[in-house]
Amino acid sequence: MNTVEKLLKLDAKKLKMPEKDIVLKLNRLGGEEIVFPCKAIDAELYAEIQEGSIEIRKGDIKKINMYEMKIRTLVEGCPDIFKSSEVMSHFDAPTPKELIKKLLLSGEIDELYNTINELSGYEKDDEDDIKNS
Repeated sequence: MNTVEKLLKLDAKKLKMPEKDIVLKLNRLGGEEIVFPCKAIDAELYAEIQEGSIEIRKGDIKKINMYEMKIRTLVEGCPDIFKSSEVMSHFDAPTPKELIKKLLLSGEIDELYNTINELSGYEKDDEDDIKNS
């Protein structure tokens, strides 16, 4: 069976974005365990986030703002938390970015960012494979 035949046999109504709940112990909240519902990001939006994080001068890439890219990825990948007006109000954060700054430390941001990337189809680097090559 070729690829076209195989795709035509699949139920198109079952297409959905991958999702996964991640439990983090937030150090700023005394180690309180919080469940973050994460989801994959649409390819077009993912590209927009990446493009918006690159500074170009005179046709050359001068800077990639990794922090901005991670924050925008978290906002889009965990919208139930970071776009919640109730949560932002409760923590006196006027924007999703400010909410993330108040709640998460650098490693916690990276953990959510890596999870969203994996859900979006990017495989996590296996450090053992890198070391052994």
